[in-house]
Amino acid sequence: MDFKDLDLTELDKDLSEEQQKEWNAIYASWRAGSILTGRVVGVDTTTITLINEETGEPERVAINCLVVISYRVKVLIPEQQVWFDEKTTRPEHVLRSMTGAVIDYVITGIDRESDCCTASRRSAMYVRRKAFTKLAPRVGKKVSVNVLAVGASHLLANCGGYDMTLSQRDLSYGMLGDLRDKYHPGETLTAVLKEYDEGNQTIRVSVKEAEPHPFDGVEIRYPLNCRRASVISGKYKGGVFCKLEENLDCLCTYSMYQCDEDFDIGDQVIVVITQYDYPRKLVYGKIVAKW
Repeated sequence: MDFKDLDLTELDKDLSEEQQKEWNAIYASWRAGSILTGRVVGVDTTTITLINEETGEPERVAINCLVVISYRVKVLIPEQQVWFDEKTTRPEHVLRSMTGAVIDYVITGIDRESDCCTASRRSAMYVRRKAFTKLAPRVGKKVSVNVLAVGASHLLANCGGYDMTLSQRDLSYGMLGDLRDKYHPGETLTAVLKEYDEGNQTIRVSVKEAEPHPFDGVEIRYPLNCRRASVISGKYKGGVFCKLEENLDCLCTYSMYQCDEDFDIGDQVIVVITQYDYPRKLVYGKIVAKW
């Protein structure tokens, strides 16, 4: 039976207050195209019937869908409705990595008797972009960024209806190993808007620049030739990144009688500050001992 022909008064009469609230929001989204927001709880593979454009015959096709369950109703967002550009394709693991992400969507279909709906994230992104433009975004302004999926070296995020990929250099002044150790889907980060081009539909942000640069005042906290306790956070081409503060690393070398194989990431060490690079805002030092 078509949704429009259902007797919603009869179907909804025994619902609890929470169920009634959930269904009212769904009905409103379906009728007005208004946005709902929910957390992705997983990815389901659903089989549907489509008409083959070449043969004109119906065929069964398996599609991946994001699943959102705010209370009791299962909302399916087909992969083809997840991204703003319908031609966009991303590896399947990206979709599965979005479990836990908080996303916007608009209800596009209701199966009331099965407590199930279909929805479009693309439609919600269109509304978000229009609202973002009305706020007259300017470069240098602080904005909120929602984390959608996190990989070892990059994360997928959304700001104002625009999806973007952020790398370590966008996120932290310091060395980060695996981003999955620090960031998770569903988090909201504060960033600075670096570029916004409405005509070309492009946006660029920097999370790290939302905070003062940790190099500022470094000569007071870490004067030349001082010794400081540190932790090895990474290795690169014979050099060692030693963490002085959350977002401040000291780029170190070993002392003459030390070997790289004697030091591992996570080791606690003592470093001597040897040099500052003011133009690049870098601190250099030398490892003198473990502690």
